[in-house]
Amino acid sequence: MSRSDTDYGARAQAGGIAAVRSAGAFLNAFADHAGWRGVGATALVGAGAVLEGVGVLLLIPILGVVVPGGAPSAWRSWLNSMLSAVGATTPTVQLGVLLTAFLIVAVVRGGTLYARDIALARLQGGFVEALRNRTLATLAAAPWSRIVSLRHARITNLIGIEMQRIAASAQFVIQGGVALVLLIVQAALAFSLAPKFAAVAIVVLTIGAVALLGTFGRTRDLGGDVVRQSQAMMGSAATFLGGLKAAAAQNGQGRFVAEFAAIQSALKQRQIAYARRTARSRTVFGLGSALAGAAVVFGGVVSGVPPPVLIALILIFARMAAPAQQIQSATQNFFFSLPSFEAVRQLDLDLMREGSPTPAPILPPPGAVTLSDVRYLHPGGGGVKQASLTIHPGEFIGITGPSGAGKTTLVDLLIGLLAPQTGVMRIGGRPVDPAMLAGWREGIAYVPQDGFLFHDTVRRNLTWHDDAIDQARIDAAIRLAGAGPLIAGLPDGLETVIGERGAMLSGGERQRLALTRALIRQPRLLVLDEAANAIDAEGEAALLAHLAALDPRPTILMISHRAESMALCDRVITVERGLVTA
Repeated sequence: MSRSDTDYGARAQAGGIAAVRSAGAFLNAFADHAGWRGVGATALVGAGAVLEGVGVLLLIPILGVVVPGGAPSAWRSWLNSMLSAVGATTPTVQLGVLLTAFLIVAVVRGGTLYARDIALARLQGGFVEALRNRTLATLAAAPWSRIVSLRHARITNLIGIEMQRIAASAQFVIQGGVALVLLIVQAALAFSLAPKFAAVAIVVLTIGAVALLGTFGRTRDLGGDVVRQSQAMMGSAATFLGGLKAAAAQNGQGRFVAEFAAIQSALKQRQIAYARRTARSRTVFGLGSALAGAAVVFGGVVSGVPPPVLIALILIFARMAAPAQQIQSATQNFFFSLPSFEAVRQLDLDLMREGSPTPAPILPPPGAVTLSDVRYLHPGGGGVKQASLTIHPGEFIGITGPSGAGKTTLVDLLIGLLAPQTGVMRIGGRPVDPAMLAGWREGIAYVPQDGFLFHDTVRRNLTWHDDAIDQARIDAAIRLAGAGPLIAGLPDGLETVIGERGAMLSGGERQRLALTRALIRQPRLLVLDEAANAIDAEGEAALLAHLAALDPRPTILMISHRAESMALCDRVITVERGLVTA
């Protein structure tokens, strides 16, 4: 055996082991979610399988009545005693009793299967819902330093496409589990009728299961390729949409389209490779099932099995083929979709590697915010090298400096998105701990340069953090931000839908709405990060004058490159090359 063959075998073995471990993690997560509801659903699955077996067994006495002398002697004596006990002594009455029993079993089985399917659907939907909610909660609670390093396309792909594939994985687990129970019950019935035939069937199924195990690793690898290509395609689409205006202005759309097409082609190739693997497995399984069925018929006739029993055996083995094939298909599909679950688990690990559960918020005491010898440097080297400053309640502070100097990092430290790598932050004289930091953020309103607006009404955009805000508070914030004329000019006022990211508004109008939303919060600290740079200089000066005249006034931190804006501040902090001069 060549070294390359040995390496391939080692990789395949390692891939198979990793696939089995990952499958175990998925099944544990699904079982933890299912709890007692899973026990109930399992009971319904088992009851449905048993009732189906009972229906098949009833065919033997029915055929024994229809074909006199066809049933085995043991069945005939038992059948006669049972039917005589209910007064059925003639063949016609016996057939009527047996058919009635068969129909009763069918009705009960139908009701059981209905309850089973509803219970399993709830388990599947609830599992994916809980996983999606947990992922979003993990994202919300993650350290900011982790969040900023993530690609948006990765999150969007996981929450959307990959969650759908996880739902499919859960469905495959359910389908495979139901099929396995049916297979076990059918095998037990076959064993009770013809032990030798059943033993042969079990051996064949075991051989098939062992052969199937060898394909898990490669199937999972193909699924992992699909996850990566899907994320790349989502990223390409997001980039295309984000840069569409610039691309259209420069006739550069072709490059975006070509890149997207290349990614989609690679994704299609992985899917075709998986389809080939699935088709081969299905073909082999179909041929094996046909050979097994022929062997059952031939062996039964040669060995002189009574016709009713032989017919029941043929029916049982025919019914065994369907769940066996379903197990094979569900298992292959499960391992193909498994990398989606792995991707979600990896995101959880990436987000919480440095994090811990957020404690209950504790409001910090009143007083100044101070930084003492604080340092925070990003992996690329930028950030704040040294900062010592004090900001008193109600101060209007300007922050200036060249791009990349560390202004945003300084603000992120002050609002608690970043924790100092060295040094101490205090509020009201007390060092900040996680609980106080959570309470501190309750009183912060942050307005970035590109204020976040979503596709909904103006009212929903202004009050998304608290739907219970009264109209008087909204009106006061609108007046203060100078957004009254803007809202009055909209077709439906506050009920006007403003489009995705506020597409129906100009840049300055979006900024006024973002500032209005911030003022509605009535914050203790108001942060304006180039929040009015799209408003003309005269309009910005009037807006800042209104903010400066507030009484009581929140502490205001403003990043701006306009000297006129800085002139309205109580004092200006300069940040240059990571050094803060207060």
